[in-house]
Formats: sequence, structure tokens, C-alpha cells
Amino acid sequence: MNVFQHLDELKDSDGVGNDAIGLANVFKNLGYRTHFITRLPRKGIPLESHFHLVDSFDFPTHSKDIHILHYGGSGYPYTLFQNLPGTKILRFHNITPAKFYQHTTTEDIYNAMEKFESLSFLELASLSIFCDSVWCDSQFNYDTLSMYHFRNPYILPICKHYQLVRNLNETTESNYSITFVGRYSPQKKWEDIIEFFSVWVKEFPEAHCYCIGSVIGAFDGYYSRLTNIVRNLKLEGKVHFLTGKSDLEVLSILKQSSAFVSMSEHEGFCLPILEAFGVGIPVFAYAAGAIPGTMREGGIQFRKKDYQSLLHLIKESLSSENRKNEIIQTQYKALDYYNHFPFVETISGILNSGIK
Repeated sequence: MNVFQHLDELKDSDGVGNDAIGLANVFKNLGYRTHFITRLPRKGIPLESHFHLVDSFDFPTHSKDIHILHYGGSGYPYTLFQNLPGTKILRFHNITPAKFYQHTTTEDIYNAMEKFESLSFLELASLSIFCDSVWCDSQFNYDTLSMYHFRNPYILPICKHYQLVRNLNETTESNYSITFVGRYSPQKKWEDIIEFFSVWVKEFPEAHCYCIGSVIGAFDGYYSRLTNIVRNLKLEGKVHFLTGKSDLEVLSILKQSSAFVSMSEHEGFCLPILEAFGVGIPVFAYAAGAIPGTMREGGIQFRKKDYQSLLHLIKESLSSENRKNEIIQTQYKALDYYNHFPFVETISGILNSGIK
């Protein structure tokens, strides 16, 4: 038996890539031969799976095969996924609304994103007709698809095991630096993090703000806007845009930070929050999109971007060692849920239910 995962590109560092690699391991445990069919060649670490390109796919397939399409918007040529024999599963990872690109990028980019959003939802309507099941990675994404009436819908979190660091008694003296991790795209609201930090650094002059991410070529205008904000606020040397970091380097920076702060207003899951949970620093996140569900009861959520109130909240939380440790313990508890999620048993049960 074969399972083929279809996606644009298999990366080691993003949520989709982590999920696809995790699912491959689950299916291996279930006795399947695992394959990836991608538009772009693989560049990451070697994996014990077969790799194919969409344009040259010629592997023999069978009606007992399983095909999983990882979907985060239009772009992947899913005709092959549609036409190959076997069970069809949509793995839905979210679509970013175009509204976040209005007034943050050029008019051309905003118009392109409007078309991208419209086409993506048209594709979802088509996929709902022939897919045998849909697996959403959050309740938020599940609700997004509710109008399309997919058959056999399920919620399964990103399939990943998270590192835990429990050396709370070995923490060094705090420098009150803050960090966020994500692509430099408008829905992440990096400008809000920078503006908050301009208030934070007045209280804690030794603090730094680490913005760990990747620049997307089509959104260069947004990244330039962020660097201009830093310049206008005279925060050069304090706000650091860090790109091209490996997973280990990201975790190292997180461990050296005092808090993880998210201002993002649209997330389908938000893997970096759970990675921050695992390294043992308090997480403070704006409660939007999938973030409340992903955090479960871990960390601290806030519902208003009142920077003075947020400063007071984070300062009070970090200043008390007992309070800080209480927050971290809630995060470990939330992370235990994900690290002990019964993926093998759950997916076996779904497949045995006869989803086709």
C-alpha cells in the first residue's frame, strides 16, 4: 500500500513540511510505503520516502492507494491528485485573507492577493466534490470549510513532536528581550510588535527584539515598510530581523529571550507558539484566528492591543519567578497534549471507518 502526499515544496522548517514529514512517519507505522509528490525539488535533510515531481510523475498507482493534498491556497497543480486512483484526502492548512495586504503592500500585490483568495475558495469548492475526507489542523480551519460540506471532516493537529526544556531552576538573569517567529507577511502584524517594543524598551533599555522570519519576494514592500518603521522609531541595533536560521538556531534564540510575543491576527495553527512553549519561555499572544485553540490553556492571551496594559501584564509576569513558572507549566501541560496525541490510532481508526 502507498500513501502519496501532494504539496508545492517539502520544507523542514514550516508547519506544512513538519506535518507532512510527521504524517509520513505515522503511515510507515501503519505499514504504508510513503511518497511525496511536489512541484519543486526537495532541498532538506534526507528522508526514508520516495520523491516525485508533479510534471514527471510515472509511478504505478492503485485504487488502494491514499493521496493527501496539503492545501494552503491556490498554486499546486492538483489535477494529478484528482485523477490518480485511490482515496483522496484534503489536508487543509488555511488561506490568508487578502484584506491583510491592503494598505501594507502595493496595489498590484493587493489585487493579486484578492484574485489568489477568490481562486483558492473556488478550488476548495471543486475539491469538496471529489475528496473523500478533509483533515483540518485546527478548529478554526475546520470552521473555515464548514460552508463547503466536505465529506468525513476531521480535526488533527500538526503532526509533530516538540522538544521540552524543563530546567526552570537554571534560568539566567532576564534581559527582557522579546521574540517572534514567522514569515514577514502582513497578517503576522510585525509592525505591531515593533511599535510595542518601542514602548517596552523605554522600560527595559537593555532589551532587544528578535524578529525571526523569512522574506517573501512578492512582499518585499512589506518588509521594507518594517525596516522603515524601525528607522523612524530609532530602534536600529535594537530590533533585529533574522533570516535563514536553522531550527536549532531558532530554538537557541528563543531560549535566550525572556518572552515570545505574537501580534498575529490570522493563523491557521501557529507552530512557533508551541516551539516557544517547549523551550520554557512565557508566551503572550493576541487571541485571533487559530491561536486560542492552538494554545489551549497554555501561556497568556490578550484581546486588545493596548501597549501600556500589555507592558504591565508581561512585566508583572516576568518579574515574579513564581508567576513566570506557573505560566511555563501551563504551556508544558498544553504541549503534553500534542506530544501524546494518538496519531497512529486516530488515523488508523479514520481509515478503518471506510471514508471512501
